[in-house]
Amino acid sequence: MELAAKTRLLFDRLRGGVRDAEQRLWPTTGAPPGEKADFLPNFCTGEVVFNVVVVAEMLAIVINLVIPRNFLSPTVLQDLLLISIFIQWVALAGTAVLCYTRKYLNRLPNLRALGAAYLLLLLTTFVVSECVVWLLWALGRLSTARPAWYADFHILNLTISAIINGLLLRLFLAKHELQSRTLSEARAKLQALQSRIRPHFVFNSMNIIASLTRSAPEKAEAAIEDMADLFRMMLSQDEMLVPVKNEIDVAKKYLALEGLRLDNRLTVNWDTGTFPRKAVMPVLTLQPLLENAIRHGIEELPAGGTIDTRLWEENDQIHIQVTNPLPKTRSKQMKSNPGQSLDNIRQRFQSHYGEQASLSSREENGLFTVTVILPIRGDNL
Repeated sequence: MELAAKTRLLFDRLRGGVRDAEQRLWPTTGAPPGEKADFLPNFCTGEVVFNVVVVAEMLAIVINLVIPRNFLSPTVLQDLLLISIFIQWVALAGTAVLCYTRKYLNRLPNLRALGAAYLLLLLTTFVVSECVVWLLWALGRLSTARPAWYADFHILNLTISAIINGLLLRLFLAKHELQSRTLSEARAKLQALQSRIRPHFVFNSMNIIASLTRSAPEKAEAAIEDMADLFRMMLSQDEMLVPVKNEIDVAKKYLALEGLRLDNRLTVNWDTGTFPRKAVMPVLTLQPLLENAIRHGIEELPAGGTIDTRLWEENDQIHIQVTNPLPKTRSKQMKSNPGQSLDNIRQRFQSHYGEQASLSSREENGLFTVTVILPIRGDNL
């Protein structure tokens, strides 16, 4: 097949990969999923329930301190117990209602969702208060289900509920908004770092093909096929984190491209262990490491050299080690720029894992070694 036809095949595959990625990312709405974050927080989490219980108990203590003695029972502790039970019923019932209705409320405009949530809490307070009155009447503690203090009881409960629930909703919404903004900023930072690496990878691959077009057209044709397959794999990975096997496949495709350019000057030894399915890593982690080894090692050596690549699992962590030979004399450009790709990868690890990941390098006996340690489970932003 002629080179021009191979080139058309490359762009056809690229267009197909883009269409597939668009269908996965924007199946129905035409916009990326998750662009509009949920307005109301998740009230089903243990943290929220714990906070609600603590606030409810503090409110019970305050009410117990300000009410007249012998209001409910002869002792302070009995008063506190009865008030605590009632307030906890109201608080937990309201939390359960918002937990169940949250997915429906988040479909509404923000202001309407907030108003509906607030009214649901007040309605829950009224229903629980009414149930308490009927329960006391059924147990014989009241002679009628409509005692003299019935209206005052509901007015007092709804007033307190309106104040406390308003404050709590504002608190939870502010905290949820802060968490959403922090997560959004982290994702934006990660995507910016990703966008710095992907174009560089594309241009580097195109330069490889360009360098082979006149000197070795047959190799350029093979490179176009490898590049088409490689880009199809990259475009199909729309997640920030991918299985280790997928990342190794991408790295090997890249090395096949570099092998065509460098011919017999490049040798790569792979030593990969077995990884469980849960083992993932950021997209394009291995490729920049290998590119760094080629640019600052193999390319500077007239006879080329060997890159040793090891991956293994240890202590529930992924260990990556890439070793390449270094020339005895280095150019000024090489001394001043030891590898921007390593800095980019280090920043990406910080965005993904924080202090749980590390990237270190060392030079010893003419060899340059980069060691990466990642958690085996990824924190997918």
